[in-house]
Amino acid sequence: MHAWIKKLHMYFGLLNFTNVMVFGITGLWLAFEAAPAQRHRDELQVRYEEFTPPPGAADKDVADRVYERLRIPLTGPVPNFALQRDPQHDLTFTFYSVNGTSKVTVLERENRVKIEARRNSFAQFINALHESTYRQSRPALASRLWAIYNEISIFTLLYLALSGPYLWLASRPRMRLAQLSFGAGSALFIVLYAVTR
Repeated sequence: MHAWIKKLHMYFGLLNFTNVMVFGITGLWLAFEAAPAQRHRDELQVRYEEFTPPPGAADKDVADRVYERLRIPLTGPVPNFALQRDPQHDLTFTFYSVNGTSKVTVLERENRVKIEARRNSFAQFINALHESTYRQSRPALASRLWAIYNEISIFTLLYLALSGPYLWLASRPRMRLAQLSFGAGSALFIVLYAVTR
């Protein structure tokens, strides 16, 4: 049994290598990134496309038709709660993907839509990958595959967290540096838990 736990620990560690790298890069990058108000933002790429909404259609139906027409990569249909009307009473909503956002304004009187696209920086892209879960993933296959990989990593990282101390206790429980590491990590968690609750 010990040998299998050790092998699975190694294989799951290798399986999670790229995912943990993404988590690490995200954490480091965002820790040193400027405050949101001070960040350089790429210019909006604005374009227009012809679109005539069906007469009397509900906002959700219009948004679904815009989604079908535009087919912005790695996005999905917009939920009801994300639909808004601007001061000119035009329907607005935003498509989100790991690559950035595309804000759409349906200009009914002009029979067209305005699309304001902003691409994510590398850090924002990596952060969006890091946040992806299966429940909130988009219909695109690439998004779903990454979300599945994230979900698998979460469960296998739990296994690593449990099997690591077992392997340590089963092989070198008296190793002083390991004892100090385990104690420091546990104490840090308790202190941070107490401070942030």
